[in-house]
Amino acid sequence: LSVTLSCHMRLQKYPLDRQECPVLIASYGYTTLNIVYRWIDHKPIDYHESLQLSQYTLVKHVLSDCTKRYKETGSFSCVRSDFILERDLGFYIIQVYVPSVLIVILSWVSFWLDVGAIPARISLGVLTVLTMTTQTTGARASLPRVSYIKAIDVWMATCLFFVFASLLEFAYINVLARRRKPYRLCGATPGDPQQRQQRDQPAPLLGSSKNGSYSERHDAEKGEKPPPPSGSQHMKYYGKQGALYMDRIARVAFPLAFGIFNLGYWCIYSFVEF
Repeated sequence: LSVTLSCHMRLQKYPLDRQECPVLIASYGYTTLNIVYRWIDHKPIDYHESLQLSQYTLVKHVLSDCTKRYKETGSFSCVRSDFILERDLGFYIIQVYVPSVLIVILSWVSFWLDVGAIPARISLGVLTVLTMTTQTTGARASLPRVSYIKAIDVWMATCLFFVFASLLEFAYINVLARRRKPYRLCGATPGDPQQRQQRDQPAPLLGSSKNGSYSERHDAEKGEKPPPPSGSQHMKYYGKQGALYMDRIARVAFPLAFGIFNLGYWCIYSFVEF
């Protein structure tokens, strides 16, 4: 007797999943009064030791009795064998996980580029987003369209989020670099009477000294610079410095967040049963 069997799979942890495929042998026409199925004691199921599957490893098989009794028709004999299959990760690590990690790391290169290198950073950000989107589509192409979220969906969506977030970070620092935000160096408050009095005084005229020369012209000839205006007149714009500061934060925050995600992802989908 040769049969081809199918197995209903649960793909919540795909590709880190383990499938249980049951095989039932039962009689639907004869009750236990006519026929009884039992597993023999010595090797009831035998298969070649070098058996290899393309995507799975046969971990073990579990034998059990599934005889059922019905009120009107009687008991029907049944035996059951559950084959435990574990999916091999080699293909998915090479084709899915490693490339997606490299794409995410590549998106972080923009944090080390100059703030003014707008074409380079935009090209890098858009390229990584499009590449990640293409890889996500390819990884899901061979899967059935199920209604629940799979482990590979969580991975690809998170990687796409990190790549897109790096592009948004550049957009933010670009706006920040072009925004001029003044701040005070002298620490004077806007309502300080002394600062207000200095601000309201007219500019001093060039006066002559005792030897008949102009003092400020004399200072200019000596190369001396006039003192900087005090209080609210002394302003400095630090938009680019703020953008550089955000880049320095992103250089640490993005790898740290991605590392925490990896730790949680592999721990949950490797050890937690769904």
